[in-house]
Amino acid sequence: MKKIIAIDIGNTETTVGIGNKEGWDSYRFTTRDANTSDELLALFNSTFNLDFDTKNQISGSIICSVVPQVTNNMFQAVEKYLESAPIVVGPGIKTGLKVNIDNPKELGPDRIANSVAGYKIAKSDVLIVDLGTATTFDVVNKKKEYLGGAIAPGIRISLDALTSKTASLKSVELDLPKKVVGKNTYEAIQSGLIYGHASMIDSMIEKLLQELGTIPKIIITGGLSKTIQPALNLSAEYEEDLTLIGLEEIYNLNN
Repeated sequence: MKKIIAIDIGNTETTVGIGNKEGWDSYRFTTRDANTSDELLALFNSTFNLDFDTKNQISGSIICSVVPQVTNNMFQAVEKYLESAPIVVGPGIKTGLKVNIDNPKELGPDRIANSVAGYKIAKSDVLIVDLGTATTFDVVNKKKEYLGGAIAPGIRISLDALTSKTASLKSVELDLPKKVVGKNTYEAIQSGLIYGHASMIDSMIEKLLQELGTIPKIIITGGLSKTIQPALNLSAEYEEDLTLIGLEEIYNLNN
């Protein structure tokens, strides 16, 4: 089966997936807007190391980006790497979703991809929580309508704000602490960040469910979702490659 290259350019990290619905080989890079297209191409060549036959199995590529200054250089790098132009998720691209919000152009491409994938998995009402630079909530109903969502500061943003605005608090590893009651400052910060964020997610989901009046499938994804998942009270399905799954679906719709 043919594979694609799916690229999700986030504010903090860029994820590159090579694969299809049968599975993904994924790579994470720090998003840097200073990288030229040639530097990105060199990064591809050194990282992926695909032989001729494997490269020939790739039918094309797709990019979603929330960092406009990186999009064009990434486009050029991928075009050189595959000798074909990638699809870029944006206005005019088929997604299969009816976006029922005030200004559909405001909806981030990553949230579109997540919503497409969420509906593909749930095949009905779905609520997606993505823990990236921001923590986002997205709602799609059984009619395949994107209804809207919510955006909150992510855990790393909260940690950066806490340590930069206080004189004596230092950074911590973002791991799940054993107890909510921290016995020292390090554990207390971990508890506040992880359990506090989990409590926010639980409460937000409860409020969303009350407003929706439905019981959607809940899917959680993003860099810190595996850390947060055990701290949640509500049951949520973890899907590491959700954005890549959505990008493949959008790619297929546009080919």
